[in-house]
Amino acid sequence: MNLTKSLGKSLGKSLETSLDKLRDKVLSKANSAMLIFSDINISYLSAFTGHAATILLTSKANYLLTDYRYFEQAKEQATDFKVICRDRANQSLASLIEELLFHDDCQTLFFESEHISVMQWQQIHQQISQQTKLSEIEPLSGAVEALRFIKSDTEIALMEQAAKIGDTALATMLNSVKVGVTERELAIELDYQMALLGSEEVSFATILLFGERSALPHGIPGDRQLKLGDIILIDFGAVVNGYRSDMTRTFVFGPASAEQKHVYQLVHSAQQAAIDEVVEGVLGSHLYQQSANILLNSEYKQYAGEGLGHGVGLVLHEQPFIGPDCHTAIEKGCVFTIEPGIYIPGWGGVRIEDDVVLTDDGLKIITKSPKGLIELSAAKSNT
Repeated sequence: MNLTKSLGKSLGKSLETSLDKLRDKVLSKANSAMLIFSDINISYLSAFTGHAATILLTSKANYLLTDYRYFEQAKEQATDFKVICRDRANQSLASLIEELLFHDDCQTLFFESEHISVMQWQQIHQQISQQTKLSEIEPLSGAVEALRFIKSDTEIALMEQAAKIGDTALATMLNSVKVGVTERELAIELDYQMALLGSEEVSFATILLFGERSALPHGIPGDRQLKLGDIILIDFGAVVNGYRSDMTRTFVFGPASAEQKHVYQLVHSAQQAAIDEVVEGVLGSHLYQQSANILLNSEYKQYAGEGLGHGVGLVLHEQPFIGPDCHTAIEKGCVFTIEPGIYIPGWGGVRIEDDVVLTDDGLKIITKSPKGLIELSAAKSNT
């Protein structure tokens, strides 16, 4: 059995635990139910990786509602759920939900209000208000996301595998760096290398920018050609079993100028200052402040990025969002990025980003590519 399949089986066990925790937290009241609409949350709780699905949890059963396109897949993947295939031509989603709520004698219903449109909810609400025994219908935000905040050992292992793909793909792609190559060409090569190594997709649209364009924090690779002296900023990630990596590295093509070295060292020191403070219970705002103390006391303070990092997992950006107003405490098992940056319009930008996780043995850096300023050779480029 290969590593991914083995991790997939272990992941199933952790999903069962998450489902049990959600039921204990939300459905502790008798005759209660919860509707889950988010594709990511549905996948997290059930292991179903398709679309066009809704989860209904009641005090009596776990239901996954889908249609003929995903019915067989859902039965195979969502083994802890009763999978129901809705006849879209003859039954609305609202009427199916109403039928199940009535059957299970539900009196209280919670729903993911942030993951459904007003129009869709109005249709469901009208149906269930008229036909069921419900006495309470309440929006409930962030219940599943709160469970996703702490990753299991299996989830962390999947993210480590994604990060390793990214590390290896980057090292290979750097051999294609040469005068005249375009941002788009290198970005495509990096994405291709990740795919060859087993990445299901890119974690997000790869950011790969040269020279003055590296000052665009989320710039789109274009036809800008590489020339000697350019900064090369690369922000990218791989995906394994739905779990993502996210890493940024900054290089210089040819000898770095004194200013490039200075800016790079400031960002490197700012990142390390935050890394050194990661302990259980530390607030995100404290980590931000340690980094900001270096960047905001430099001559480049007006060009410093506003945040420090974010959680990462099944989606690229999730809790915690680390910045000056982040009052979330870091806990063991929380995977997040630390990514300070300086972005100078017309000159260029420097960002260094790593995925980190707090473990019983302290902080672990998941992304492994070298972080010292690397001056890529025009003749041969590698790490």
